[in-house]
Amino acid sequence: MKIAIEALGIHYFGGGRTATLNLFEALFTLDSRNEYLIFLSQPEPSLNTFAGNVTQRIAPVQNRFLLRLWAQYSLPSAVRGYDLVHFAKNLGVFGISAPTVITMYDLTTLVHPEIFPRFDVWYWRNIQKQTLLDAEAIITISKTTADDILRYYHIPRERIRVIYPAYANHFKPASINEIACIRDRYRIPETYILHVGRIDRKKNLTVLVRAFAEFQKQTTFNGKLVLVGEEYLKSRDTILHPTIEQLELRDEVIFTGRVPDSDVPALYSGAAVTVFPSLHEGFGLAHVEAMACGSPLIASSAGAVREVLGEAAILLDTIDTNSIVEALIRVVKDPILRQEMQRRSLAHSEQFRGEYSARQTLRLYEELVLG
Repeated sequence: MKIAIEALGIHYFGGGRTATLNLFEALFTLDSRNEYLIFLSQPEPSLNTFAGNVTQRIAPVQNRFLLRLWAQYSLPSAVRGYDLVHFAKNLGVFGISAPTVITMYDLTTLVHPEIFPRFDVWYWRNIQKQTLLDAEAIITISKTTADDILRYYHIPRERIRVIYPAYANHFKPASINEIACIRDRYRIPETYILHVGRIDRKKNLTVLVRAFAEFQKQTTFNGKLVLVGEEYLKSRDTILHPTIEQLELRDEVIFTGRVPDSDVPALYSGAAVTVFPSLHEGFGLAHVEAMACGSPLIASSAGAVREVLGEAAILLDTIDTNSIVEALIRVVKDPILRQEMQRRSLAHSEQFRGEYSARQTLRLYEELVLG
């Protein structure tokens, strides 16, 4: 089979970028027979290993809006003669003659339209709907997102496949020395509470900051709150920094910015607890990565989180200051509970290895092309 994959702009895509690259590496390790052409907006060195049957084609533009225009006008002719086209990150284009597959990560833009620009909401309600209706199959990363697709787009259920994304192999518990090196690199104290992910309104970090301030008042905790990730300007959390100033937490909250993927396992491994208070998650890959490193987790149950994490984390149905403070006190102050949560995290993460998602994806390709 000749398979084209459109992954333009994945470097903007947060956890979706990680999930996409993890799938590529697992898929190309599994399948050396078929021919793959991947459209990217910048080279991905990790894919050079598979140069025998994988070709990277780099778009001539970088701007996100121009990338979509380039894709719409260039892809239909560029993929002529291919057996299947897979749009790997939510957005498809029109005019493709081959069967198409679109991977949908979440529908947060429709579930919480109040935190997104109006144009984005309009696009997802109209253009995105039509590209999904035109696709032969839709891959989604959770049953929750599949339900959202049915609810907002009324796509026939038989065209939707749930394939859980996988975490990368380097997510595993770090050694004491590795943790110490990472703490020195980012000037993080021995004890800290962690969040990893883009800094935006969806992640609900202002509530976490308020809870952290209250947690410090109620306990003798002398560690820091560490926020790992870059700010996302399209859905910027405009009250996060003012809240930190108001609560006089400037010296208590550490912003690392975006860090190399190779540094993240040690950050997870060294944390007293990792907290994800998101408003919505289509899957929660960062949650699974944290578990693979043995971190205890406190998380909002919003979106697919309960489906993905099950009983392996403390899940909060109500995300407010009090609920987070109570959970932090339970975990941070009880070493026996924390050890049990670490054990559960490691065991639960085993079901999200790359080979499973790669086999299911390849099987779908074969069904669509070979029948």
